[in-house]
Amino acid sequence: METLEKIFGNNTHIKLILLFYNNGGYFNNITGLAKILDKSHVTVRKVVSDLIEAGILSELDIGKSRVIKINENCAYTKALFTFIHSMRSLKENKSIGEIIEKRIERA
Repeated sequence: METLEKIFGNNTHIKLILLFYNNGGYFNNITGLAKILDKSHVTVRKVVSDLIEAGILSELDIGKSRVIKINENCAYTKALFTFIHSMRSLKENKSIGEIIEKRIERA
């Protein structure tokens, strides 16, 4: 399980943010994201709406399609991606899970 999911729970918001972090760029539509995430269209639409409202994602109308893309100019996006990068860097040396287990053993 991804360290971030261990910390924040295994939810669609995190999965979607990690999808954009790992793949960058944009995705063509909600249906495609729903298939990738193995979630319902309604659930993904709600998550995308939440992240658009927060400024992390943006949605563009291109013809009849709606393209969802990461908003790289958003301070929240930059902070999230910096945090994710930091967490992955930590994992290379020692995972947060290992650190927590050691603290629990000492208690």
